[in-house]
Amino acid sequence: MRGSAAFRAAVAPGGVLAGPWVRNDLWRRARAVPSLDLRFAENKSLGDAVTGQSLVTFTRASSGTYVGSDGLIKSAVTDEARFDHDPTTGESLGLLVEESRSNLLLNSATLATQNVTVTAVAHTLSFYGTGTVTLSGTHSATVVGTGAYPSRATLTFTPTAGTLTVTVSGTVEYANLEPGSFATSYIPTTTATVTRSADVASISGSNFSAWYRQDKETVYFQGQTTASATNNIYAGFSTDGTFSNSLYFVKNTSNELQATGMGTSLTLGNVSSNIMLKSAVGYISGTGSASGSLNGGTVDVDSSTSILSTMTSFVIGSAPWSSGSSSWNGTIRRLTCWPSRLSNDTLQTITT
Repeated sequence: MRGSAAFRAAVAPGGVLAGPWVRNDLWRRARAVPSLDLRFAENKSLGDAVTGQSLVTFTRASSGTYVGSDGLIKSAVTDEARFDHDPTTGESLGLLVEESRSNLLLNSATLATQNVTVTAVAHTLSFYGTGTVTLSGTHSATVVGTGAYPSRATLTFTPTAGTLTVTVSGTVEYANLEPGSFATSYIPTTTATVTRSADVASISGSNFSAWYRQDKETVYFQGQTTASATNNIYAGFSTDGTFSNSLYFVKNTSNELQATGMGTSLTLGNVSSNIMLKSAVGYISGTGSASGSLNGGTVDVDSSTSILSTMTSFVIGSAPWSSGSSSWNGTIRRLTCWPSRLSNDTLQTITT
């Protein structure tokens, strides 16, 4: 019916009938309807916007915190996906995916002076408030709070093994002391240390075969990571859950965004932590080729790849050969896949 909303949505400017790709800005710029469209930030769900179905399996063997749309820290129960927000603006940032971390501090909501046993690896202290934390014993440092939530003070340091004395003065709230080289989301504790398990998301079985095209594919990503100089994977495909038979998309230890695996080597450009990025990679399986663009930049092309045409799973936010490892450690705003290799010009267009 010409007067219907459906008809109007299918008509391009000038009154020319167009394909269903005109219904969404990303689809329109790609001039193609995807087979999978996970709009985590827009919909705050794991549902596929193409089919309306829930294809993603999500697990986390513990509770975890995130920032709600009101800017306050919320708690998600075991196996509940976390959809994070900017604490100042309330902007929806998408699916929060983090590695497993432990908070070594006790009674972390309102911190008091205490001793902590640490090992000789990188640790990161973080807290909110105007107070001061002084470290002594296995490491010496003083960290002055930067203000009330959401202003967060952080310090990454490597102590010697032994007892670290944490001396608190003034107001220090929602404090983490995590073995790791960067801060992650707040981990509440009371009388014992607490470990937050890794976020694990994947699509496999018939939920995977329903949309994935084995001979060619294009993957679009939008998101940001909080980590720097570590291997952080935002997604990957695998045939059998092994490293050698996986194709994955990673920010490496040199802060370069790459598509790699199965004979593929694409370096799309440098990325910074806490900066939203857009990337797109298209490829042909077998003895084919792959190309990709980051933020509308120059397309990198690998003219000879050996991507297998027997993929069985799509892992989101961590390594496809070991779910939960090499975590993206940040938010995924959108993941979209087309059952075709989009042109190099289109890869640039959709990532601008």
